[in-house]
Amino acid sequence: MEPLNDYPVPALHRFERLPDGFIDTPVERLGKILPGPSLIRIEGEPGPPLFVSILLHGNETTGFDAMQRILAGYDAPRRLLPRPVLLFVGNVAAAVRGVRKLDGQADYNRIWHDERYPEHRLAREVMAEVAKAAPLAAIDLHNNTGKNPHYGCVNRLDDATLSLARRFSRTMVWFTQPQEVISIALSRICPSVTLECGVSGNAAGTSHVENYLRHCLELSAEALFTPPPNHLSDLFHTTARIIVPEGVRVEFGASSDNADLCLREDLECLNFERVPEGAELGSYRGSVTPLVVIDNEERDVTSRYLRFSEERIITKLPIVPSMFTRDVRVIMQDCLGYIMEPYEVKREV
Repeated sequence: MEPLNDYPVPALHRFERLPDGFIDTPVERLGKILPGPSLIRIEGEPGPPLFVSILLHGNETTGFDAMQRILAGYDAPRRLLPRPVLLFVGNVAAAVRGVRKLDGQADYNRIWHDERYPEHRLAREVMAEVAKAAPLAAIDLHNNTGKNPHYGCVNRLDDATLSLARRFSRTMVWFTQPQEVISIALSRICPSVTLECGVSGNAAGTSHVENYLRHCLELSAEALFTPPPNHLSDLFHTTARIIVPEGVRVEFGASSDNADLCLREDLECLNFERVPEGAELGSYRGSVTPLVVIDNEERDVTSRYLRFSEERIITKLPIVPSMFTRDVRVIMQDCLGYIMEPYEVKREV
């Protein structure tokens, strides 16, 4: 497939040591340290490395901030880390501009399966290096644009993976779609989690991630992969995603002549709440199809979850949403949010 426009597909840059200036360079000047997406090997005590990915979305900076603090705290690279780190810094160009991705780029967390975009070449190179390194575990760090608790996402239900997620938060989400995310690709190599760390720039979120990474570097493998008691207390399964069709104009709050779809003002406050049947999510104008719900088999299941009546959008059954956001650009680039259900683990064979 051709690029989305004329934006050149960047090559992967490899570093055998932490580049000078990485620890104290602000994200908006990161391009002066890294010429593009970069895979950095940081020395540690003998043993398999910890793989960490940051800035797959350029405006999700908590992982970057936490890694800077971790590396400074251990005085890297002058001193060895408790275990080696293989650090992937993703969309540097977007991070410098403070956006999720640049126009014309593929989403850097949608390039790890299939061959839809030229950026898949970059993903293949990264995964080849990760497989060769045989990491102990893999951690992908993200932020939300809406109000959500800190939570860990898993793609497998084995004890090691669940333990990694539970050490970050008692709230966990199991998902199998979209298949193109990096954590699913990594889960075929080692225990892998995605950590959703709240809103970018929040100091509490950065401290939470810093402490988590410190545990991952210092704990033995046995301790790291042993689930704590009651570790399945808040496990959800993502069953569908809600998308806004292309061309639909979105606003929040009261109905507007400038919008086809007006979503409720407090929509993102519904994240991880039990939303009952009959709840109103918003209103729409005329004959436009305002929202579409797609399940994990890529089937349109809108009629199962939503009812459109008298230009209002009503839930047809109880749902637990996640990642609802008011950021219209993110909504149109990705989705409005996800639908989940509580899940009881049946052990993987």
